[in-house]
Amino acid sequence: MFELHRNIIQTFITEDIKDISTYGGYKGAYILKITTKRLPLAEKIASYCESLGGDAVVKENHNLVQFEVYCIAEDPSVYNIKSTEDSSMYGLKIK
Repeated sequence: MFELHRNIIQTFITEDIKDISTYGGYKGAYILKITTKRLPLAEKIASYCESLGGDAVVKENHNLVQFEVYCIAEDPSVYNIKSTEDSSMYGLKIK
């Protein structure tokens, strides 16, 4: 787990959180998913994640009447092809 995720969990663990889980994401990203029934709390978590330098997305799950916050941290040890120009020296093309 990344320091970003630890800071978020430590800050919000006493709040009205329903579930916390982590996932390995696409292209080396690690995702912390926090589920809550309160939109203001979800927005606060997302804002805090972004203030620490991470990316965050809030998704409303209409079926379960809850909000899912995804806090994304990139693994610096995984090479990420960012653009066609960067990849051209390796003979790769991105569509």
